[in-house]
Amino acid sequence: MRKLFGKPEATWLAPALVACALIIAAVFLPLWKMELVAPQYPEGLVMYAYGSHFAGDPSSYYDDVREINGLNHYIGMKPIEEVTEMGLFVPGVIAVVLATIVVSFVAWRRRWFRAASVAAFWFVPLFFIADLQYWLYNYGHSMDPEAPLNTGDFTPGVWGTTRVWNFHSENSFQVGFYLMVLAAVIVTFGPAIMRWAMSRSWWPSRHGRRREAAQPAQTAGRSAG
Repeated sequence: MRKLFGKPEATWLAPALVACALIIAAVFLPLWKMELVAPQYPEGLVMYAYGSHFAGDPSSYYDDVREINGLNHYIGMKPIEEVTEMGLFVPGVIAVVLATIVVSFVAWRRRWFRAASVAAFWFVPLFFIADLQYWLYNYGHSMDPEAPLNTGDFTPGVWGTTRVWNFHSENSFQVGFYLMVLAAVIVTFGPAIMRWAMSRSWWPSRHGRRREAAQPAQTAGRSAG
């Protein structure tokens, strides 16, 4: 058990806490955006995907999500609804953060614990991409053949432009997604960068500071003698 406990390593702890703060911030920010342009809406309709729900553009005159579902019904696509994975996003982020804190303060001596924590940070954004693309594929391949406008099956992409007749959508990742990726990068490479920086001669070490603090005291002692 002693191998699991000890004083936290600063070069791991600092990047880990920064990564935790970033991934928590991502919970409150949009992860993905779809802007749909159609003849009825030449200025476009916007839908944001958060980790736990969908939302329209708050500055829009329309109820964007409802209007997008109306267009989807017109071409035979299922309505956009919150999926099971959205209910797991916030608990998943909380689990990653709590596990990282435990690893940082309790089990940091075991490298494979830290490796598992790093893997968890990468899993969140990568799973988001894979799951989002799966649902986009599913929506584009479960079309109602009796719809007023039969477009046939198609696959919207998570990034870039998708065109179907005179409809097109512009899809892109948003700030919340990039914060999740940045958190994974920091927790992966931050400890090594900090160790490298602390090994440089220009980095003030604790021992150096102690010596500098002791020298004035020693000089004062010699002067008094």
